[in-house]
Amino acid sequence: MGLLPAGISRQGSLAAMLAMGFFAVQSVAADELLMKDGSRLLGKVVKKEDDTLEFETAYAGVIKVKWGEVSKLTADAPVQVMLQDESTLVADEISKTEEATLLATQADVSAQSVAPGTVAYINPEPWRTGEGVKWTGLINIDVEIERGNTDEDNFDADFETRIRRMNDRFTFMGQYEEDKTDGTTTTQKWKQGSKYDYFLSEKLYYGVLLAFEHDKFADLDLRTRFGPHVGYQFFESKELNLDTNVGLLYVDEDYNEAENDDYWSLGWQIDFDWFLVPDRVQFYHKHTGFQSFSETNNITIDSWTGFRFPIYKGIVASTEAEIDYDGGAPSDVDKTDTTYRLKLGYQW
Repeated sequence: MGLLPAGISRQGSLAAMLAMGFFAVQSVAADELLMKDGSRLLGKVVKKEDDTLEFETAYAGVIKVKWGEVSKLTADAPVQVMLQDESTLVADEISKTEEATLLATQADVSAQSVAPGTVAYINPEPWRTGEGVKWTGLINIDVEIERGNTDEDNFDADFETRIRRMNDRFTFMGQYEEDKTDGTTTTQKWKQGSKYDYFLSEKLYYGVLLAFEHDKFADLDLRTRFGPHVGYQFFESKELNLDTNVGLLYVDEDYNEAENDDYWSLGWQIDFDWFLVPDRVQFYHKHTGFQSFSETNNITIDSWTGFRFPIYKGIVASTEAEIDYDGGAPSDVDKTDTTYRLKLGYQW
């Protein structure tokens, strides 16, 4: 009979050996990053976007690593890789040199060589590969009630939502503002728009815009804007977004008192946001404008600039300055309108 330490049966010994083997396998079953400085990280690859690789570790949670500082990635199970030309493949080993990036799998001894910087995404979101859609949005509300020598009621609300697919995008937005002083309405205006974009490449797109606007106390009953545009999506990620477009707009303006007008114009949009502090402080700036071809002084610009602070599970607070300039407004109406807001909203 074999020799066993006192107090340990054959069944207990077998169970201990199996447990040791299980934990040994568990410790080995991990992805590994080899950095250019020689350091190693063990954990699990989450995803790569732009020049950032998200890597989950047991000791620090999800950390963000600069992809340019990674020398080699070895995955316990194959990961999905999307290249700049939007083609996809699987690999469990990615080795980087100054001359090339090598992608290999255990099932295939030969490695595929691609140019440096060709790997666009690792484990991309499903919509990037044509599987399903990505739906994002934001709703904000700002309510102010003041009672005393002067009774004031201010209500502002806005929303923006996007449906993103591999090759196209739908955007819908709206804004409403109504202010009352001693029961008398002093501000009543709204904006509503929709935009469709079709992507010719990862960044270049063309599309069409349809937007409406009403401002009772600026004598504007309804302004309609419609026309095509071409745009460029410089960045598109949770951390950083920059989208610009320019196009041809037909503008039709109906006034309550002033003479109605319609004209062709040059239109443009800028949409920018950036997390200054990851997941804590986001700066944003949205800018739309159009310039009449027939009247050089008829230029309209709307801009929203502020900071957004995520609070908990999609709830966000924002501080914002909105500046609207209407160069074609009637002579008895102020051309510039500035509004400061503190807002509470929900983002998904």
